[in-house]
Amino acid sequence: NGIVTSWNNGATRIFGYTADEMIGRSIMTLVPPDRHNEEPQILERIRRGERMDHFETVRQRKDGSLVDISLTVSPLKDAAGKVVGASKIARDITERKQAQARNELLTHEIQHRTKNLFAVVQAVVARSFAGKQTVNEAESAVVDRLRCLAQTHVMLIDKEWQGADLADVVRSEMSPYCDRVQVEGPDLLLTAKAAQNFALALHELATNAAKYGALSNATGRVRISWSTSKPDGSPLFVFRWQERGGPPVSPPAHKGFGSAVLEQVMGEYFDVPPRVDFAFEGVNYELKGSLEGLSQQLASDSGGTSART
Repeated sequence: NGIVTSWNNGATRIFGYTADEMIGRSIMTLVPPDRHNEEPQILERIRRGERMDHFETVRQRKDGSLVDISLTVSPLKDAAGKVVGASKIARDITERKQAQARNELLTHEIQHRTKNLFAVVQAVVARSFAGKQTVNEAESAVVDRLRCLAQTHVMLIDKEWQGADLADVVRSEMSPYCDRVQVEGPDLLLTAKAAQNFALALHELATNAAKYGALSNATGRVRISWSTSKPDGSPLFVFRWQERGGPPVSPPAHKGFGSAVLEQVMGEYFDVPPRVDFAFEGVNYELKGSLEGLSQQLASDSGGTSART
């Protein structure tokens, strides 16, 4: 009839009730309202002499919280073989359920990221051949861009695809030129997609600077900075790339993959289009707009921890 007649210490640990509190009460005490149909079905099977093994369900603790359990229920019979009760063994499977949920989430994330990565790689390969004079030149561009993607993906994997700090992305991409680059900005956790796109944008800026701009001679320098603020209550983000000390620069004769990344891909995050200025003293690149869609966190003010290199 569903009345508890025995209650051990293990049950107390799982459900929070003592033996004195549970013996004589209905087992329905532990059943959440949305699962009230389960217990009559279990008892009906027990009356037929059936055994239930590893029935996974949810029960309610004394404090009202829910717990994932695995139930094994066996009929108890008297000397004549008549079912007179049931023996229930409940095992707490909360940790296993949480691990299962994490694995399912990770599998879904891997599927999503793999599909996204193939799309990005396809775009990189297709656009990298535009404007190139030789196959070797195109191959070099493809390899460098894929290496940039690979570095960012390693960073994201280390953080379980929760995103990456903008300072880490900048340092990773600018590591070959670290003695000629000044980096300054607060901690800012980018979404996985934004981190990937920022890495590509920085790679294009650094490659152009190394070929034609401030990093192509012995004296040029690059300053990379970003800031966050709330001038009207909503989070505002400003990112700047500034080259100085290099040879005179001029706008490119044609636009290729790099221009698409800097202007179109990065422009998707902001209402204001990215600004690319090929000034005589060096290239300036600026992004300005809301943090929404770009960051995993919304900075509380323009302060915070700065990252300087």
